[in-house]
Amino acid sequence: MDRKDIDQESKKEFSSKVNEQAGRTSKREVLQTKHMTIDEKNSWNDFGYILIPNFVDEKFCDAMNKEVTNIIKSIIPEESAFSHAYAGDGHIAIREMKPTEDPKSIEDEISKLFRIHSRGIFNEFINNQVLCDILEDILGPNVDCFLSQFIFKNPGAWGQPWHQDSSYFPFDREPQVGAWLATSEATLENGCLVILPGSHKEHLHEHLPDDREGSNYGYTEIKDHDFSKEVPMTLNTGDLLLFHSFLMHKSYDNNSQARRTAMVYHFAETGTDFGPVDSPTNEWISVRGKGLNA
Repeated sequence: MDRKDIDQESKKEFSSKVNEQAGRTSKREVLQTKHMTIDEKNSWNDFGYILIPNFVDEKFCDAMNKEVTNIIKSIIPEESAFSHAYAGDGHIAIREMKPTEDPKSIEDEISKLFRIHSRGIFNEFINNQVLCDILEDILGPNVDCFLSQFIFKNPGAWGQPWHQDSSYFPFDREPQVGAWLATSEATLENGCLVILPGSHKEHLHEHLPDDREGSNYGYTEIKDHDFSKEVPMTLNTGDLLLFHSFLMHKSYDNNSQARRTAMVYHFAETGTDFGPVDSPTNEWISVRGKGLNA
């Protein structure tokens, strides 16, 4: 299939939009809790993340992986013309710009699938009581899930550079909470997530365009920082990482021969103002509090 790279002007335009958030800070700490342990509270406040091993079992992850593949096949015909993005049945799929050398199926060429948390196993997960309890302690009694993305890290795919998620969220309050579920093992070789503990206490930094030729649309990079204290998050299948939207993180390249997958959600306080135009990848669904009865 013929491929078309994303032009540099488009990357610069996207980066410029992201940098409208530069300089914002998030001083909010978790002070009182009903559900979190002391260790979880301290980890969130001090380091910007909470790691929960074995949050779900491998059977659940396998079912999630299978359903994502079914969605991809349903919205993208195998012989469809090249496109950077595909849409169907309310979902949005983004093509990987640096795919595996010998793709056998359409999912071998996909980077991310968005807008899948409104139904099925994906909706079941965001309504998990243990998860919602922790989110309530961080965000308050009224919680929405506004973004879901399944990440395919196919063999040979580049990692995403250092970034802060709140740079992509032009919202009127903070923080938001990312929930990263490892639906396969995440290792150093296959492109695990990497974090910079404590960096959530900093302002939003300038994000420059990812200057690698053929990099994915939407990839930007923080360069004005010392990342020598980075911590790779090697995860087992079913482990859950909750992280602050100001936390700096990236992922390694996938240098293995197998796909690394993850299901990622983002949560915000109900009533958050997303600005004059919401992102097409967002879908606001209440999971706790007053939004359920709106």
